[in-house]
Amino acid sequence: MIECSIDAFPSNNVLSVSSSLSIGMPNIVEEMVGKIPPVTRVFVFSSVALMIMCSLEIVTPFSLYLHWKLVIRERQYWRLITTFLFNGEFGLPFFWNMYLLMFYCSSLEEIAFRNRSADFAYLLISGAFMLLFISFVFGITNNFFSGALLDIITYIWSRRNPNARMQVLIFPVQAVYLPWTLAIISLLMGGSVRDHLLGILCGHVYYFFTDVYPLMPTSKGFRLFKTPGWLKYVFNQRDSD
Repeated sequence: MIECSIDAFPSNNVLSVSSSLSIGMPNIVEEMVGKIPPVTRVFVFSSVALMIMCSLEIVTPFSLYLHWKLVIRERQYWRLITTFLFNGEFGLPFFWNMYLLMFYCSSLEEIAFRNRSADFAYLLISGAFMLLFISFVFGITNNFFSGALLDIITYIWSRRNPNARMQVLIFPVQAVYLPWTLAIISLLMGGSVRDHLLGILCGHVYYFFTDVYPLMPTSKGFRLFKTPGWLKYVFNQRDSD
């Protein structure tokens, strides 16, 4: 349809249309990319890149999932990272995960962690390490933990915005119940709730030791998930911590 409409224009208009498209599209893309916070941007782009490579059969999902024997014996250390970045091949599940990632991850980094991208990056790193620890101790293998990491983000977002009203499919849900609602929907659709529960558990651990325990008199200001100085230096983050 685009080719037919362009052929209908005089030649001088074709030049103006093509020129405007060549100028306008990069500006639109640049504007969209520029609105995504830095950590979320890297997260999204990495997931999209893996989706494209798997869809084009450059790599296979079998080389990306977490398998502790292959990590330890074959030294395939990249699996410790790709297990959190692969959100499926081209299809509806991928776009659903990208929607959750773009909305909750971006919102959390842009509002709750505003000007503290290093702290947000450490949240993701801490969540990933907790999931890896649980996986290693309990022998959970042959798995992708991208969904569980999304549940950590969703859980913390819901705790930071407990009174927000969300629309999940056709049901209105208060934000504090959002992670549980997503787990129930996954169960009803024939999926497993294990990763949802792991994400909720790790998200609560982070939330408790970051937002609750430091305020208790017995904590004496102790913070389990205190962002290391080198990470703040990488992100050029300056604060009072």
